[in-house]
Amino acid sequence: MSKKRNWLIGLVAIVIIVFGASLFYSKEANKSQSTGQKTSSSSKTKLTNLPKGVKSTDWDLVLVNKWHPLSSEMNFEKATVSGATVDARIKQAVLDMQNGVRAAGYQTNLISGYRSIQYQQEVFANVKKNNLAQGMTVEQAQKATAAVVQEPGSSEHHTGLAIDIAGSDAFEKYPNLEANMDQFASQQWLIDHAADYGFVLRYPKEKSQIKQTGIDYESWHFRYVGVANAKYMKAHNLTLEAYVKALKAAGR
Repeated sequence: MSKKRNWLIGLVAIVIIVFGASLFYSKEANKSQSTGQKTSSSSKTKLTNLPKGVKSTDWDLVLVNKWHPLSSEMNFEKATVSGATVDARIKQAVLDMQNGVRAAGYQTNLISGYRSIQYQQEVFANVKKNNLAQGMTVEQAQKATAAVVQEPGSSEHHTGLAIDIAGSDAFEKYPNLEANMDQFASQQWLIDHAADYGFVLRYPKEKSQIKQTGIDYESWHFRYVGVANAKYMKAHNLTLEAYVKALKAAGR
């Protein structure tokens, strides 16, 4: 009886030790995981070494989207490049990028630049009309149109800082402008080297970034932000929305 009692006591002690150790390691693991999550989250949101002298209010960082629409036309000096109108301050940058892609062995089409709010109203109405003709309801057509065309007042083209540019071969195959134009080497060159001339691919393809911009992936739409900003944004994979937010968070 004494032996049996001692055996039971020993068994209970072992169970207590094992259970206690399990709880300890479980807490430590959760603590470690929690710390890791906080660190990971912090590393995702914290941006360092922002370009010096840059402010969120700089002319080349003006933010126009469906959450920050324009109520009236912007006033700036306009210039013409390859038949497209742009803000005169970016004319040379557009020419330099065209020369760069030409030197790399590709021809390009500068499809569009500045658009007035009134013109954007016409573009939006035409796309919506096509969607309705395909059998969509009014609500569906509005939503589908807004996914690919900014509503009047919300388009970057109003700023004169945005251009639609494509490799001539890509544009020939997809004259209506489609995301998969990026299958062409000419379009990839533009995407890869735009930052060297102060431009960024404004509407990237990652879902998280589409949520930030409110516009589906456009492999042809580039926005001038200045060389320093463009290179920083490319290096950190930032949309203009995220970059401006980071600058404001830094008190700029």
